[in-house]
Amino acid sequence: MMAVLIEFRVRPGQDDAFRAAWTETTDYIRVHFGSLGSRLHRAGDHRYVAYALWPDRETYDRDHAWSESGRAIRQRMADTLIDGRGTVLDHLDVVVDRLAPIERGEHAH
Repeated sequence: MMAVLIEFRVRPGQDDAFRAAWTETTDYIRVHFGSLGSRLHRAGDHRYVAYALWPDRETYDRDHAWSESGRAIRQRMADTLIDGRGTVLDHLDVVVDRLAPIERGEHAH
C-alpha cells in the first residue's frame, strides 16, 4: 500500500466549493481508478493537505482515462484552486498501518 500527500491552495471564498469538489473528485478516482480513498485536512487559511491511499504504485501509475463527466468534476475542483491544481508533496510506502477504520457514514465535519 502507498500514500500520496497532496497540498491544495484554495482561492479565498472558495473553501466550501473546494471541499465539495474535492469530495466528488476523490469519489470518482476511488470508483474508476482503484484508489482506496483519501482524507482531507485543513492546514491553514485556504490551505489543505490530503493523503490518498492506493493499493500499490502500479495502480497509482496506471494510465487513468477520465470520462467527459469525470473531467468536468476535476475541472470544478481546479476552478477553486489558486494554481488550478494540487501539488504532490510526496509518495510514501506504508510500512505500518495502525489507523482505525472509520465506520461507513461516519464523517468529520
